[in-house]
Amino acid sequence: MAASDHTRSKEELSKAILDAASRLFLEQGIESVSMHQIAKCAGIGQGTLYRRYSNKADLCMAMMHDQFEKFSKDIGAYLQEHAAESPCAKIREVVTYIVRFLENKWKWMGIIQSQMIHEGVKTGEDFVQSPPYRFLHRIFADLLKEGADESDPRYLHADFISHSYISVLSPHTCKHLAFTKGYTSDRIVSEFVDSLVKPLFH
Repeated sequence: MAASDHTRSKEELSKAILDAASRLFLEQGIESVSMHQIAKCAGIGQGTLYRRYSNKADLCMAMMHDQFEKFSKDIGAYLQEHAAESPCAKIREVVTYIVRFLENKWKWMGIIQSQMIHEGVKTGEDFVQSPPYRFLHRIFADLLKEGADESDPRYLHADFISHSYISVLSPHTCKHLAFTKGYTSDRIVSEFVDSLVKPLFH
């Protein structure tokens, strides 16, 4: 164990590990980086690393969680600063945030999914209980209801529509559109908004 392991707090160690992993993944690719390299780059012993993250999937999951906290704060700040804009315009921007968030993390999610399959975990089973789902569902539902009375279809079906939006914007679907269909991020956003958002506001 490196001497610095004893002097750093849990938060400092976690930050050092995640920063090192992120840097190495970016420079060399996730598949090429070993846990030994990550420990060495973070300046810690391998035992310290493995006590916090048992494999690269755990690391990727922690990095996703860290990134999602920033993502949710950015969306909150945007909605606060642009409160006067139309609900349709705000939904478009939220969708843009989601697609941009996902586009640079395909490999992270692939590592996570591979590890979960290897361990026999049923992926997606508890997603509707997860913080990202609950956060996005609330944002979409609130925007759909904004300016609509209780008899408006947007208000009546906000729960179902919000769930449908999140399903369409799943990492698997967006990755398929990008890599198999050749869609750019801008096209994914435009097709989504033109097909599933604008018709509700006319």
